[in-house]
Amino acid sequence: MDILHALRGFCAFYVVVFHAKFLLWSGGTEYLRAFPRAGWSPLQYIAFIGDMLSSAGYEMVIFFFVLSGFFIRYAQLKKHRPAFRFYLNRIVRIYPPYLASLVLGGVVLAYVASAHPALMTNSIGRELNAGLLGAWHELHPLTLRAVGRAILFLKPGEHYFGYNGVYWSLLPEALFYLAVPLAFWRIRYYYALSAAFYAFGVVASVLHLDTGFLGDFLFLFNGYFALGVGLYDVVVTRSNWLPAFRRVSGFWLVLGTGALMLLLIAMAALHLRLLSGPVASVLAVLSVSALLAGRVSRQNLLVRAFHEVGIFSFSLYLYHFPLLILGYVGIVALTGELVSYTRYYWVTLPLITAGCFALYYITERAAVRFFRGT
Repeated sequence: MDILHALRGFCAFYVVVFHAKFLLWSGGTEYLRAFPRAGWSPLQYIAFIGDMLSSAGYEMVIFFFVLSGFFIRYAQLKKHRPAFRFYLNRIVRIYPPYLASLVLGGVVLAYVASAHPALMTNSIGRELNAGLLGAWHELHPLTLRAVGRAILFLKPGEHYFGYNGVYWSLLPEALFYLAVPLAFWRIRYYYALSAAFYAFGVVASVLHLDTGFLGDFLFLFNGYFALGVGLYDVVVTRSNWLPAFRRVSGFWLVLGTGALMLLLIAMAALHLRLLSGPVASVLAVLSVSALLAGRVSRQNLLVRAFHEVGIFSFSLYLYHFPLLILGYVGIVALTGELVSYTRYYWVTLPLITAGCFALYYITERAAVRFFRGT
């Protein structure tokens, strides 16, 4: 199972690139408005295609939900924990780095407001700058209500605490963890209900019905967690599942995976989330199965690199957004421009990743070692 950490690392790093592009470059629509394609050179087309390859940030979170369901099922069957101990384990793993990220986000937002207030403006029509301003107004002055909602993974207002948009996925994850002891106690009922709820969620989405955050979990996101749980049961109980993947031609496996990824990116660019979510989940099933079937060597350089990132993927996910905001501040200070369409975001990625690893070492890793008594 250890090789699957490479997939966690890939998902987390992909989301970092997705957000780096948003903060330090711009979205595709804005870029096309600023630079019409009529005057593009072939190199500009290639560069733009490269930018668009990181458009599936939401879809990589769905991919991660499937992985999360898979790993939780594996962990509970390997070492069953009763409800109290399961919840305690999840709290220990999640809250120390999460609370640290709240502090970091609040401090960064306060720093931008005091030292670089020109970045907080809604006059230039860019979502980032208007969002920073709105998030600062919601946290200044800081209230107990805002802190309480943040601790529960909820927005204090229109924006998440510290303008850290990655927090949206933590509430579905937490609700899944709350449901695990009961769901795994009657796993067949859980599968049946999850399938029925997801079918209702698809209908609700088509009809544009607002089901609230609880409805979003029950009728949409829970289906992806349940798929990961079911995938583990299939891998373990059906002896012909992985051998079937071993018999598939490597050429067709690579071609199919690549085609699904390109389809996913195209759907993400077109904002077709009702379709892109299921495609992301299929890609997750295919990737997990291929790795467990040994179709990719553990010595593959990409697998080894993303495996190392996967070790601190949760901290990378939590901390990268405020660090990217600091990177944006630095670039604006150096260039004197509020909005820049040059591709600085590639330069910042190694620095952001290293910063997140350092924060992982002093928060998430330290907390786990402390509570384990080592």
